[in-house]
Amino acid sequence: MLDIDIEEFVAHYWQKKPCLLRNALSGFDSAVSPEELAGLACEEDVHCRLVLEGSEEKPWTVRYGPFEEQDFLDLPVSNYSLLVSECEKWMPELNDLLDQFRFIPDWRIDDLMISYAPAGGSVGPHVDQYDVFLVQALGTRRWQYCETMSQDEPVIPGLELAILQDFQPDQDVVLNPGDILYLPPGFAHHGVALDRCMTYSIGFRAPNATSVLESFTLESEQLGESVERYRDTDLELERHHAEITDGEIARFRDMVNRLFDQSPELWRDAIGKLLSDSAVAVPDDVDPQPVYLSDLQSSDWIRHPESRILYHRSAQTIEVYYNGHVHQLPQQPGILEQLQKLCENHEWSAELMRESIAIESLGNLLIELATNQAILPIAD
Repeated sequence: MLDIDIEEFVAHYWQKKPCLLRNALSGFDSAVSPEELAGLACEEDVHCRLVLEGSEEKPWTVRYGPFEEQDFLDLPVSNYSLLVSECEKWMPELNDLLDQFRFIPDWRIDDLMISYAPAGGSVGPHVDQYDVFLVQALGTRRWQYCETMSQDEPVIPGLELAILQDFQPDQDVVLNPGDILYLPPGFAHHGVALDRCMTYSIGFRAPNATSVLESFTLESEQLGESVERYRDTDLELERHHAEITDGEIARFRDMVNRLFDQSPELWRDAIGKLLSDSAVAVPDDVDPQPVYLSDLQSSDWIRHPESRILYHRSAQTIEVYYNGHVHQLPQQPGILEQLQKLCENHEWSAELMRESIAIESLGNLLIELATNQAILPIAD
């Protein structure tokens, strides 16, 4: 269990400054061995890379997987790192670790990356633009980091990786298994393996304003011809015919702002679909297989490893967002509590499914989730 004062952490450190959490996961033991991680890096569709520290002429190089066994046999004995992203999608048992961090909203959690390095291995001093918990899982790693936010630090030119050119840390610590280092976005850091070492990196999403606007634009297309068009009843005559005036730019801006202000449902659904978006999709050339209530209650089910299932409470309804889709439920007794049970579990037993199906509107939701492969039956 995560042994920290969550309220104190959120109040004083989350998104504010780094925090070293000694023995926060007492007795923590890596669920994955270095050999298993290397095996996973040889699989298709697994996002992975090798980072090697080389000569002065080419100090850092990166190679992308999938790899073959010979790739690992050809590696030097030190000064490299293997990084595998989205490990929880391939090893569902790792969700037990992610569950320790559910005091942060589900939509914020991005992925669990696992890195392995022999002595001297690192990915160089760098800055991330997302929050991360660095959990020491095997061996020891020395971390150097800055306690003040970096401001457009220059990077070494000509490299594929953004390695800082002049890293000046003011903190220097060694992490043992069960220790955690939390880093907010924008704080420079550098971790070097002191021996055979594995680190679990729990990263968090932070959508930027552009992605939110893109989602809103897609959602607003459903308005069709009802969307306000540009009007200029006070057409300016004393101007060159090729000029775009400040007044015209202001009218366009005001027109868009009115669309923002008059469409709270569009904002709700645009953000819900954006935050739940994932790679789960039934191919366009495949007809979805019909799913019946009898199918749902006769076996155990599991969330698709890449599924995101979230909800929003409105005055009269509950909007369920999953993998970029929305399903609306009525605000009726028992629905919210049962929906929360579903959201709290990765595996849904036949008993839990029967409880949910007893509420008709939840049964319809579950059929839709199964049809769109957001949940999958567990094979006997």
